[in-house]
Amino acid sequence: MTSPSPSHPVAPTLLCVPHAAGVARAFTGLGQALGPHARTVALELPGHGTRMREPVRDDFAEVLEDLVRATGAHTARPYVLLGHSMGAAFAYELARHWSALGRPPRAVLLVGRNGPTARSLLPDLHGLPDDAFLDGVRRLGGTPPQLFDHPELVALFTPVLRADFTLSETYTPLPGPPLGCPLWVSAGTDDPMVDDAGLRDWENHADGDVHVEWLPGGHFLLDDPAFQGYVAGVLRRLPQPVV
Repeated sequence: MTSPSPSHPVAPTLLCVPHAAGVARAFTGLGQALGPHARTVALELPGHGTRMREPVRDDFAEVLEDLVRATGAHTARPYVLLGHSMGAAFAYELARHWSALGRPPRAVLLVGRNGPTARSLLPDLHGLPDDAFLDGVRRLGGTPPQLFDHPELVALFTPVLRADFTLSETYTPLPGPPLGCPLWVSAGTDDPMVDDAGLRDWENHADGDVHVEWLPGGHFLLDDPAFQGYVAGVLRRLPQPVV
């Protein structure tokens, strides 16, 4: 009689949603750093990166629907959601969507974004004229400075930037119950877009545990070893499903 094979831990799929004007390859370093701890899948938004030929969208529900289609096949096995800045809003709503259908993530990592009902620390940019809008984007950092020196690149990327800032700055939580799975909220200590009260606001939108942690760095910290170590540590702390 053959004895049953031993159970083995299953590495989760880490589904990553980028920041405003971000692209999937922003998570390449994180995926390499995590190695076997997770199967990292970086999501590409319409009109960005490898999908640049598609129309960019500034309607939150439309982009969320696109992300639902992109993530559906991954929710049949253990998975974790990670969203950076604008992407945190989408990660949170994706988790609520799949939780309502009985496929909750094991955790959601929300990076560099205050909770949905926290006060805004910076003035909105999306409605400003182009010159003022681009100046505000430049001051936030994260966009390659050389982009602003080339009018053809400015013309190409301004619609993408404006659409994403519209998505990010006008987001309000969708109807429905708070999220029941654990939330891991983090930000860089030098990030001008967040504060402690704002990060704690995520507690008002969760029925499960909410862990808040400050890390060294600014707003754009995906490639920082401290952040990558933090993500690996979160994944190790999650209960391990087995097959």
